[in-house]
Amino acid sequence: MLWRRLSLVGIWVSLFIVACAPATQIPAEQQPTSETPQYGGVLHLALDSDPPTLDLHAASTSRTSSSVQPSMNPLVRYDPLDPPMSKIEPNLAERWEVSPDGKIYTFYLHRGVKFHQGGDFTASDAVFSFERQKLPAKGEVRPRRAAFEPVERFEAVNDHTLRVVMKKPYPSFLANIAQGWMAMLDKEWVEAGHDPAKEVNGTGPFLFKEYIRGTSVEHVKNPSYWKQGFPYLDGVKYFIVPDENTTQAACRTEKILMCGGLDQAEQAEFKKELGDRVRFAQSPARWGGDFVNLSTLKKPFDDIRVRRALAYAIDRQAALKVLAEGLGYNQGYMPVKGPWAISPEELAKFPGYGPDVEKNRAEAKRLLAEAGYPNGFNVTMGVRKVQGVEADSIFLKDQWARIGVMGTLQIIETQAAYELLDKGDYEIFTWGTAYAFDDPDAIFAEHYLCNAPRNYSKLCVPEVDDLFARQTVATDPAERKRLVHEMERAALAAQPKIVLPVNTNEATAIWNTLRNWETQPSGYSNRHFEQAWLVK
Repeated sequence: MLWRRLSLVGIWVSLFIVACAPATQIPAEQQPTSETPQYGGVLHLALDSDPPTLDLHAASTSRTSSSVQPSMNPLVRYDPLDPPMSKIEPNLAERWEVSPDGKIYTFYLHRGVKFHQGGDFTASDAVFSFERQKLPAKGEVRPRRAAFEPVERFEAVNDHTLRVVMKKPYPSFLANIAQGWMAMLDKEWVEAGHDPAKEVNGTGPFLFKEYIRGTSVEHVKNPSYWKQGFPYLDGVKYFIVPDENTTQAACRTEKILMCGGLDQAEQAEFKKELGDRVRFAQSPARWGGDFVNLSTLKKPFDDIRVRRALAYAIDRQAALKVLAEGLGYNQGYMPVKGPWAISPEELAKFPGYGPDVEKNRAEAKRLLAEAGYPNGFNVTMGVRKVQGVEADSIFLKDQWARIGVMGTLQIIETQAAYELLDKGDYEIFTWGTAYAFDDPDAIFAEHYLCNAPRNYSKLCVPEVDDLFARQTVATDPAERKRLVHEMERAALAAQPKIVLPVNTNEATAIWNTLRNWETQPSGYSNRHFEQAWLVK
């Protein structure tokens, strides 16, 4: 199930702790109404696999964001106590201004902020951190580089003032840089030869202590944190636990304080065994889903008829029942129930979404025959080695066998899987993907444009790129939404990915000894644990 696959480093290691603009006190509206925060204790959580890199700018897996963010700060971020993620608040930037024409952003930075290894944080570090993502060196992976395409230049006006000049108005700029990936790095430290993929040097509430591959990632309290009085915790430690049953056993015995991806039966077991010592949380929305990547660099997936046939062959009602306990929704490329999603009625017009399964499979066989595969073909199906992800592939293997497409599953470690996807060197790869926030600029720029860094299908649809360029500068909300819908229709028609139903019922069990957090739709942001505290 999606949230089991993503949430073991998604919701249940997504402890969202607010860090407010004033540096010396907790705002009254964010203080617990009947409790005083307590100092001390180490927050124990779990990851289901190792992070492939410690470089937030190069990563797109929550294994990295969970492992590194406690040591990092961005300029601005989503308010962690706002479940819908509708508010952006200051962080390293104490405030900002936007010019009337929407083309110049000026950020005023906190003074006295130091990196853990001694350097002062200045506007030059912010320029470096953004340019490192906008203009990667040859061979470097920067999944969010397209978020900076509308930026003309970054300027360090002085040590504590950053100016960002746009080529054109860019309404989504703040939302993009509020993502948890937008850590500020020490320019001099990196240029001195340190590698952020292997070392961590941030400005955050915790110091990176050690990463023992296959065992744990550990952070300890930063005694010189620039926000006085924070953090409350003595540390944060993730245990790397590949086995789902072991994770749940550790959660039931309070060895870790959160575990996610619990289906209805598992929730009932927790309630029966632990009563009101744990609570259950569900995100108010789910940003992302499970996708079937189809490499168009490989035959026969360069043929749109084959891609559509595979989509038509899937019984989506069965997928909802088997993969989502019957509680979920079909979705397109924008998150279901979000402000940009096309309607279910319109979605039903695209390959595989219609309710008549026999009719859909007849069309799938017709398309395969037309493409030159009347008897189907054999295919290798890549499976990322994380908890629960095999369920999708086993289900799909059965579905495609009914139209003659015979799959062989190949389980691959996370780092190797990313390398294959980046190159397009696979045939079919089932993958769970979460989004940092629900905005077409971020989602399409990262996944569906011709040169998008996570366009794993390697399919280029010029119409999608054209509509993207038009919607990103649209200042009228209604016009932008119309263009976004056109863009999604064009992408769905080309079928670079098949989207499986999203499960809306899985929950996270949280021990009540853990205080001051909110679940949110994104599993990639606000992992700083700044105001988290434990009841002794």
